[in-house]
Amino acid sequence: MFGAFFTEKGENDRYARHVRSSAGIAVFVGPAADTAGWIAVARSYERFALKAAALWMRTAHLNQPIEVSALRPSFASFLGAHGGRPDRVLRIGRGPTQPPSLRRPPRAVLI
Repeated sequence: MFGAFFTEKGENDRYARHVRSSAGIAVFVGPAADTAGWIAVARSYERFALKAAALWMRTAHLNQPIEVSALRPSFASFLGAHGGRPDRVLRIGRGPTQPPSLRRPPRAVLI
């Protein structure tokens, strides 16, 4: 079913529209692919996201460029982050609030 509704060209076009409509792109680069590097990126992202929220800005993950680990080194090179490991890619800007994700009530998931 997935192949019937999603195509490579359609997805590429959709993400290109997302990038063009964004005020900016933020890439979080860690020093290494280890626990300390991942924690450093997570902390940086957390501070960034909180500041963006305080400024009434929206953020959205756009991690497709780094989901294939074999492509990360070329992406890092493109960014000029030689030796670093891109771990998160975000779109940032101002825009309408999106509807919240559907959530189950806590009682439905707590044991």
